[in-house]
Amino acid sequence: MKRIHQTDTEEWFNSISHGVTALAAILGLVFLIILGVSSLKDFTLFSSIVYGLSLVSLYTFSTFYHGLRHGKAKNVFHILDHCGIYLLIAGSYTPVLLISIGGTTGWVLFAIQWAFAGVGIVIKVFYTGKYDLISTLMYAVMGWMIVIRWQDLVDAIPSPALMLLLAGGISYTAGIVFYLLDTRMKYLHFVWHLFVMTGSVLHFILIVKYVIV
Repeated sequence: MKRIHQTDTEEWFNSISHGVTALAAILGLVFLIILGVSSLKDFTLFSSIVYGLSLVSLYTFSTFYHGLRHGKAKNVFHILDHCGIYLLIAGSYTPVLLISIGGTTGWVLFAIQWAFAGVGIVIKVFYTGKYDLISTLMYAVMGWMIVIRWQDLVDAIPSPALMLLLAGGISYTAGIVFYLLDTRMKYLHFVWHLFVMTGSVLHFILIVKYVIV
């Protein structure tokens, strides 16, 4: 049987999990900016800011959405929460595409990623509650879009970085299953959060250790 709303206890877990991560993301943004300023690589500061802000945005939006009582404010943050997913996917790709891959290929994929994000955000803002399956498929397509230029990625980053990228992508993708089933069983949305957090940590390590530095 499907549930319309999560229980207060579930929402507490959902809010706290991403609230803690939002605070970590703010510290991560500061760290990324410091690395970006000191790096000699092209577009590092820009990429660091875009990526860091995408992390902060997603986890902040999610924290407020799950922490607020039902009403207009919660509805607004619900939309922002879903928009934040698009921002994080495109934001996470930005350093890899502009710094590691670079050139025409990197910039074209960068433009495609953010175009997808823009379309997804428009759908969420103007067609709230509709086309949820399409939105979820767009998350997956955006997340795995790099496979169309897989060799460029293999040539651009070392094997350990590639493993981190794949592990993070798998974590995000596996979490979608729990997200789609969260109306059928308690705490599955919290499990989805754990998968998202794991994916974010893996990609943060990748970007800091192998892309920016």
